[in-house]
Amino acid sequence: MLSESGIRQLFERRYAPANCHLLGDSGYPCKPWLLTPYLQPRQGPQLNYNRAHKTTRAVVERGIGQLKRRFHVLHGEVRLRPEKVSKLIIACAILHNICKVRQIAEPLEDGDEDEDGDNDEDGGMLTEQVLRMGMVFDPPGYPE
Repeated sequence: MLSESGIRQLFERRYAPANCHLLGDSGYPCKPWLLTPYLQPRQGPQLNYNRAHKTTRAVVERGIGQLKRRFHVLHGEVRLRPEKVSKLIIACAILHNICKVRQIAEPLEDGDEDEDGDNDEDGGMLTEQVLRMGMVFDPPGYPE
């Protein structure tokens, strides 16, 4: 996926900002712009680097998980052109940040119960509050 992406080309051609890096797992080769863990780290700096790498990736993955829980459209294949997908993801991230600022709860995971004992898909809050804020997101032409 990375090898076919435009972002790889941006980094390889040095169009990305200086001191900007991507985090990758051990399946990717380490590059100046792609930070991957040591496969067999030695005690000291390499082990510390791997711990920091793992912690940072976990934060990123939790954020992606939050977006996917809040916006089901991000769960599977999004059948839109890449430029529309990027706009969809940006819109989801903006709405997610607004919800966090306004303390709108994330939807519950399947099988979880909210405080009143039911398991409304959105915890009984998200849809109602987002609608009240006038922020309904229905991507034009979805699916395309």
